[in-house]
Amino acid sequence: MGKDHRAKKTPEQYKKLANLLGDGVPVNKAMAQAGWSEAQAAKGWQKVPKGVIRMLPKSAQRLIQLGKTTTTDDMRNLVHGRLVDNVTKGTDKAAQSSKILGSSCDLNMWTPDLQMGLVVIQTPQSVLDRKTEILAAIPEED
Repeated sequence: MGKDHRAKKTPEQYKKLANLLGDGVPVNKAMAQAGWSEAQAAKGWQKVPKGVIRMLPKSAQRLIQLGKTTTTDDMRNLVHGRLVDNVTKGTDKAAQSSKILGSSCDLNMWTPDLQMGLVVIQTPQSVLDRKTEILAAIPEED
C-alpha cells in the first residue's frame, strides 16, 4: 500500500490560518501562508479544515451561520427590499452588495425572463450552385 505523503498540520498552522482568515486574507493566500500547498490552497474553502472554521472569530462564524441558514427566498426578498428602499429614498447604500448577492448562482436574478438567441445559417456554396436544380425538384402544390 502507498504511504500517505501529506504532512499533518500543526495546531500552530491551524491557528495561523484562522487568524489570517479572520483578518480578511483571501482563503487561497491564507492557506499558502499557513503552510498548505499551492494546489490545496487553490481549492479554497472546501479544503479549510473544520477545526480551523471553529477557531475563526465569532464575527466570521456568525456570517458563516447566516449564509447557511438564510433561504434563497429570503435573500431574493432582501435584495428586492434594498433596491426598493434605495429607489424610494434616493440613496444607493449597499446597492453593490445587493447586486452581487442577486448575481449569486442560487438567486441568478439579473437574467432576462426570456432567453433570446439568433441562429445564423449559411448556405454552402455547393447548394447555391445547384439552386435551380434543387428548386426544380420540389413538387408544386395544387
